[in-house]
Amino acid sequence: MKFLISFLFLCLAIPTFSQEDGCNKFGVWLWHFEDTQYPTHGGLADRVKAMGAKRIYVKVADGRINPEVWPEVQDTELVKAYHDRGLEAWAWSYNYKNNTVLQAEALYEAAKTGYDGYVIDIEIEFNGESAALQQLLMDFDAKKKQAIADGHIDEDFKFYVTTWGNPSNHNYRIDILDRFVDAYMPQTYVEEWAGDHLVDITKCVEEAQAEYESLGATKPLHHILSTAQQILDEDGINEFFAASGPESSLWRIPGAGVSQLVWDTWYAADWEMDFCDPLALTDQKARAIEFFPNPVHDVINIKNISQGEIILSTVHGKVLTKKI
Repeated sequence: MKFLISFLFLCLAIPTFSQEDGCNKFGVWLWHFEDTQYPTHGGLADRVKAMGAKRIYVKVADGRINPEVWPEVQDTELVKAYHDRGLEAWAWSYNYKNNTVLQAEALYEAAKTGYDGYVIDIEIEFNGESAALQQLLMDFDAKKKQAIADGHIDEDFKFYVTTWGNPSNHNYRIDILDRFVDAYMPQTYVEEWAGDHLVDITKCVEEAQAEYESLGATKPLHHILSTAQQILDEDGINEFFAASGPESSLWRIPGAGVSQLVWDTWYAADWEMDFCDPLALTDQKARAIEFFPNPVHDVINIKNISQGEIILSTVHGKVLTKKI
């Protein structure tokens, strides 16, 4: 007997977000501006805005604050260029175990400059480290409080951390981080992990969520996806956006070894994905489901559905229902 396939979704496991989160704050990461082929931040801001991104993460320090090497930390015109185009500009730094007070100074300077938030990137140097990690976070927390007290920012200024997408493999102290940060930004780099990770991006995001929670995370997770190797197409990016949520972001803006062709893939993605409308998000989840063949004679294969109801109907309209 031949069947046509349709779906009715009753209780898909979809994350919910309030209006105050915004319909999305999708972002992109900037490493070395001088390698982007743009003469000014205004030009880059125009392209990021035209693509549909809402936020850019600008590197402002590597270790201790050093405006001669990373002038971005004090460049008010840079921040204005993105703000003038309706974009949020966040600062980020790579961090180490030593000179933690001087590293935290970058947050204070970024707050004075007008950045909208700050992200610390802490990786291999802190694997299995407790005392050094806590000291770094205490120093950053102190500088944030000082910036608030001095009137440069208010209590809404967010402090995030980006680190491993699989922290348990690195003996990483999420429980310490959780006391200081407002959110996590796991590096969910499926292109670099390859293999089965490229087959089911949604599952990778869900597994990272469960892993962080098992290690003591209580704050939100906003994943970062790397497209630097040009493996994922726009469908893969869209699946990632839908799974990760409204503060998803992509690493990194082309330049310094990342092909300019990455822009084409980015432009093709859905940067206007709506997280304020649950029906729109349901539809996005539905489009990620795969079923074949259709029509079907005997056996149907269904991928990427977790909860809901599948309705099978014959070409004559007879309905058969199987709940999952």
